[in-house]
Amino acid sequence: MNKPMKNFTHPFLLSFLILFFLASCKQVPDLKPEHRDIVDAVFASGHLENKYQYSVNANVDGFLTKAWVVEGDQVKENQNLFYLSNDVQQSQVRNAVTNLEFANNNASPNSPQLEQLKLQIIQARQKKTVDSTNFERYSRLVKTQAVSKADYDNARIQYLASTSNLGVLENNFRDLKHTLKLNVDNAKTQLDIQKETNNYYFVRAGSPGTILSINKKIGDYIKKGDLIGQIGSGITLAKLYIAEDDIHRVRLGQKVLISLNSNKDSILHGTISKLYPAFDTNDQSFVADATFNDYRGNMINGTQLQANIIIEEKKNVLVIPSYCLIGGNYVLLKGKKEKHAVKTGIRTLEYTEILSGLDGSEILSSPKQP
Repeated sequence: MNKPMKNFTHPFLLSFLILFFLASCKQVPDLKPEHRDIVDAVFASGHLENKYQYSVNANVDGFLTKAWVVEGDQVKENQNLFYLSNDVQQSQVRNAVTNLEFANNNASPNSPQLEQLKLQIIQARQKKTVDSTNFERYSRLVKTQAVSKADYDNARIQYLASTSNLGVLENNFRDLKHTLKLNVDNAKTQLDIQKETNNYYFVRAGSPGTILSINKKIGDYIKKGDLIGQIGSGITLAKLYIAEDDIHRVRLGQKVLISLNSNKDSILHGTISKLYPAFDTNDQSFVADATFNDYRGNMINGTQLQANIIIEEKKNVLVIPSYCLIGGNYVLLKGKKEKHAVKTGIRTLEYTEILSGLDGSEILSSPKQP
């Protein structure tokens, strides 16, 4: 006699059937346009810096041997900040001083060169006087034939020679004095040049401000053009870096919402105050400045930030989820296969404003899951 078969269902299969049943009974809510506030904004990254901020760079090569300031110090225009030493330059200054002293000694009235020429001139004058007297005497005697014509000619030649020699020596004396004076002037010029060059080893403040940072320490070898520090003054600004695709939408006076990386829970309000005309190749972006409307203390220079530049904002407008758009200007309506054209306004990653084509009563079909 055959035993009757038992009604048996596997527990896993039973669970699957229950879940399938519950899922089939779950109602998917209708996707309809709705009214919301919407904001169109351009994202920018950036940092804080002073309105008047500049770099302090080395004008020459040398070792940093002195620093008269530290971060946070207030400095005045042309104040000494740092000193760079260079043994070669100091040797050149000393040589220039020695050369000037030597030139001054040679140009002094009692210098050996001038004294020697003065003595030669005195001797030449004395000889000319003697030769002049002899020539006059021979001139009288030759008329009475008391001396020969040859003796007269010799006396005349001797007088002319001594006169010429005296003239040469006097010209040499004037030329030597002029040359020695030029040597003094040239030595002074060279010393001034070396002193001016030596001044380059003193790094000075270009304008008043606060020492924001110092990038070098005592003993470092610094090359010409190296950054030593930064000085800033004036109000704190947000320096914003904007992508090429967005810069055409940014204008002066637009509102900016700023979040500092040091305090991301607080939102600061600002205004675009300056647009830089050139593309910044270093940061590969366009640059703008924003001033803070609600300035707060303890805003540390260099703090990184994120910002949204408000392009346009509207209250209580008709919007749909942005993922519902097809090709930018079409949607799918429930129960219809053909695409429905709409005119859009502000578009964000989450929502898109509908200007026309929908009145809010329609039910949309999602072309893809958000």
